[in-house]
Amino acid sequence: MGTSLEAELWALYKGLTVLLQKGINNVLIETDAAQVVQLMKDPIASNCPFKNLVDDAKILFNGCECTIQHIWKQGNLCADALAKLGADQPEEMLVVNEPPAELRSYLLADLLGISRERA
Repeated sequence: MGTSLEAELWALYKGLTVLLQKGINNVLIETDAAQVVQLMKDPIASNCPFKNLVDDAKILFNGCECTIQHIWKQGNLCADALAKLGADQPEEMLVVNEPPAELRSYLLADLLGISRERA
Protein backbone atom coordinates (compact mmCIF):
# COMPACT_ATOMS: atom_id res chain seq x y z
CA MET A 1 0.00 0.00 0.00
CA GLY A 2 1.25 3.45 -0.84
CA THR A 3 0.70 6.48 -3.01
CA SER A 4 0.93 6.58 -6.78
CA LEU A 5 4.04 8.76 -6.42
CA GLU A 6 5.68 6.14 -4.23
CA ALA A 7 4.81 3.42 -6.77
CA GLU A 8 6.32 5.49 -9.60
CA LEU A 9 9.50 6.08 -7.57
CA TRP A 10 9.85 2.36 -6.77
CA ALA A 11 9.32 1.50 -10.45
CA LEU A 12 12.06 3.95 -11.42
CA TYR A 13 14.40 2.61 -8.73
CA LYS A 14 13.87 -1.03 -9.73
CA GLY A 15 14.18 -0.21 -13.42
CA LEU A 16 17.46 1.60 -12.82
CA THR A 17 18.70 -1.40 -10.85
CA VAL A 18 18.00 -3.67 -13.83
CA LEU A 19 19.80 -1.25 -16.19
CA LEU A 20 22.90 -1.28 -14.00
CA GLN A 21 22.83 -5.06 -13.60
CA LYS A 22 22.67 -5.49 -17.37
CA GLY A 23 25.30 -2.83 -18.04
CA ILE A 24 22.90 -0.67 -20.04
CA ASN A 25 23.38 3.09 -20.00
CA ASN A 26 22.43 6.27 -21.86
CA VAL A 27 18.73 5.42 -21.57
CA LEU A 28 15.97 7.97 -22.01
CA ILE A 29 13.40 7.38 -19.28
CA GLU A 30 9.93 8.72 -19.99
CA THR A 31 7.32 8.99 -17.25
CA ASP A 32 3.92 10.57 -17.04
CA ALA A 33 4.65 11.39 -13.39
CA ALA A 34 5.92 14.97 -13.62
CA GLN A 35 6.64 15.01 -9.88
CA VAL A 36 9.09 12.11 -10.29
CA VAL A 37 10.98 14.10 -12.94
CA GLN A 38 11.16 17.10 -10.59
CA LEU A 39 12.34 14.96 -7.66
CA MET A 40 15.08 13.45 -9.82
CA LYS A 41 16.26 16.82 -11.15
CA ASP A 42 15.97 19.08 -8.09
CA PRO A 43 17.59 18.86 -4.66
CA ILE A 44 15.38 16.84 -2.30
CA ALA A 45 14.01 18.43 0.85
CA SER A 46 15.14 16.79 4.07
CA ASN A 47 11.53 16.36 5.19
CA CYS A 48 10.39 14.59 2.01
CA PRO A 49 8.85 11.23 2.98
CA PHE A 50 10.59 9.58 0.02
CA LYS A 51 14.01 11.19 0.55
CA ASN A 52 15.95 7.93 0.96
CA LEU A 53 14.29 6.31 -2.05
CA VAL A 54 14.92 9.38 -4.22
CA ASP A 55 18.53 9.68 -3.05
CA ASP A 56 19.16 6.00 -3.86
CA ALA A 57 17.46 6.36 -7.25
CA LYS A 58 19.65 9.38 -8.04
CA ILE A 59 22.79 7.36 -7.30
CA LEU A 60 21.65 4.62 -9.69
CA PHE A 61 20.48 7.22 -12.22
CA ASN A 62 23.89 8.89 -12.30
CA GLY A 63 25.62 5.51 -12.48
CA CYS A 64 23.87 4.57 -15.71
CA GLU A 65 24.03 8.06 -17.23
CA CYS A 66 20.30 8.20 -17.93
CA THR A 67 18.06 11.08 -18.90
CA ILE A 68 14.52 11.49 -17.58
CA GLN A 69 11.67 13.46 -19.07
CA HIS A 70 7.95 13.91 -18.63
CA ILE A 71 5.65 12.53 -21.30
CA TRP A 72 1.88 12.69 -21.38
CA LYS A 73 0.09 9.38 -20.85
CA GLN A 74 -1.27 9.46 -24.39
CA GLY A 75 2.28 9.80 -25.73
CA ASN A 76 3.59 6.49 -24.42
CA LEU A 77 1.38 3.65 -25.48
CA CYS A 78 3.98 1.02 -24.56
CA ALA A 79 4.12 2.05 -20.92
CA ASP A 80 0.34 2.02 -20.74
CA ALA A 81 0.12 -1.45 -22.31
CA LEU A 82 2.88 -2.81 -20.06
CA ALA A 83 1.12 -1.48 -16.97
CA LYS A 84 -2.03 -3.32 -18.01
CA LEU A 85 -0.09 -6.54 -18.65
CA GLY A 86 1.68 -6.16 -15.32
CA ALA A 87 -1.59 -5.83 -13.43
CA ASP A 88 -2.47 -9.39 -14.48
CA GLN A 89 0.92 -10.92 -13.65
CA PRO A 90 1.48 -12.79 -10.39
CA GLU A 91 5.20 -11.91 -10.14
CA GLU A 92 6.22 -8.70 -8.37
CA MET A 93 8.65 -7.91 -11.18
CA LEU A 94 9.32 -9.59 -14.50
CA VAL A 95 12.28 -8.70 -16.72
CA VAL A 96 11.93 -9.66 -20.38
CA ASN A 97 14.63 -9.61 -23.05
CA GLU A 98 12.22 -9.15 -25.94
CA PRO A 99 9.03 -7.08 -25.96
CA PRO A 100 5.82 -9.10 -25.63
CA ALA A 101 3.97 -9.62 -28.92
CA GLU A 102 1.11 -7.47 -27.63
CA LEU A 103 3.43 -4.45 -27.68
CA ARG A 104 4.72 -4.52 -31.25
CA SER A 105 2.10 -2.17 -32.69
CA TYR A 106 2.51 0.17 -29.70
CA LEU A 107 6.29 0.25 -30.15
CA LEU A 108 5.85 1.29 -33.75
CA ALA A 109 3.31 3.96 -32.79
CA ASP A 110 5.62 5.32 -30.07
CA LEU A 111 8.60 5.40 -32.46
CA LEU A 112 6.52 7.34 -34.99
CA GLY A 113 5.21 9.71 -32.31
CA ILE A 114 1.61 8.66 -32.82
CA SER A 115 -0.58 9.29 -29.80
CA ARG A 116 -4.10 8.09 -29.25
CA GLU A 117 -6.60 7.85 -26.47
CA ARG A 118 -5.89 5.25 -23.85
CA ALA A 119 -8.24 2.30 -23.72
